[in-house]
Amino acid sequence: MFGLIIRIVGKKVLVIFRQFGRSKILLILLPLVWGLVAFGPAIWWLAMETSRYLLLPSAPTQLLEHYRRNRSLHYYLDGIQTLIEPSLLPCTSPDEMAVLVLVASAPIRFEHRQAVRKTWGAHLPTYFVLGLQGDDIDEQLVDNYVEGKQYSDLIVFDFQDHYQNLTLKTALMMKWSLHRCPQTQFLFKTDDDVMVNPWTLRKVLKENEDAPLLGYNKRDSYLHRDEYKKWFTPRWMMREDHVSQYLSGTAYLISGDFISKLLKKAYEVPMVNLEDVYFTYLVAHRRLGLRLVHERRLSPYKPWLKVTCIYWDLASVHSMEPDEMVTAWTKIEQYGKMDNHSNLCWFFNTYLRDFSEFALY
Repeated sequence: MFGLIIRIVGKKVLVIFRQFGRSKILLILLPLVWGLVAFGPAIWWLAMETSRYLLLPSAPTQLLEHYRRNRSLHYYLDGIQTLIEPSLLPCTSPDEMAVLVLVASAPIRFEHRQAVRKTWGAHLPTYFVLGLQGDDIDEQLVDNYVEGKQYSDLIVFDFQDHYQNLTLKTALMMKWSLHRCPQTQFLFKTDDDVMVNPWTLRKVLKENEDAPLLGYNKRDSYLHRDEYKKWFTPRWMMREDHVSQYLSGTAYLISGDFISKLLKKAYEVPMVNLEDVYFTYLVAHRRLGLRLVHERRLSPYKPWLKVTCIYWDLASVHSMEPDEMVTAWTKIEQYGKMDNHSNLCWFFNTYLRDFSEFALY
């Protein structure tokens, strides 16, 4: 059948050649060939660029397979050792300490740690928590050891440090604080791209002494089911789509009275890759029935208006690059050194504070 079609088409082509003649056929074909030679690469490039935008790239690797094998927090914590920790611990005296700050960092983020050390980290008992990253672990540990010796503020655990293991990292923070600083009034969990205002933070602590958990309360959120998103959570890990409330993981406080209870209850709850949803919603709110106190000053955003009074009003600001943090800190530190803080931003506090949320992104 196919051969018959070929013969019929071939005969038709011969008839056309005879009707038009060789010279006319050449007059038609030559411009076509010239056009393909001249514009062919451009047409090919346009087609490739169009397909690049129309077709989705392959989904990023989410590193969630270990959760399929085992989602027991207790199982993972039992197998993790502390590789490096400060020789001088913050809680050597039996007196109660107001706050212990543990910062989630990563081996490659030295510049972020330096920015914290140069700014707000010098005003609070601040320690960086990290794991192991990449293939060259030996060289990495040497660098961490030297850095830890120099600054005495590194806590390094032997686990794979990546975004999908933040739940594990936060649990390690709680466990370490229980063993090394059990008398702290609050554990402050934050990130290395967060700028903290220690003066405003102290006010927040004083005003919320009885809060079990304190942070920026996000209500009526929905989980990301798109695997291209950084915050992707597969349905096999958490079936419900809606989260009624949780505290943003960028900066939240846990009362020292509840750290042990929170960690013990977490041993009964299968792990989820979103650490803030896991600890503050699934464990604290749903299982323990703890109140999640909203504090707008522990902000997961940062000002798009670079106004010092907006920075001063907030206890934390998120998504700060190292240079940006150092620059913003200069003004905040000047305000902090002044005696009468209440009069610094009187006009802002009286008339504009209610509108400050619109200046954040």
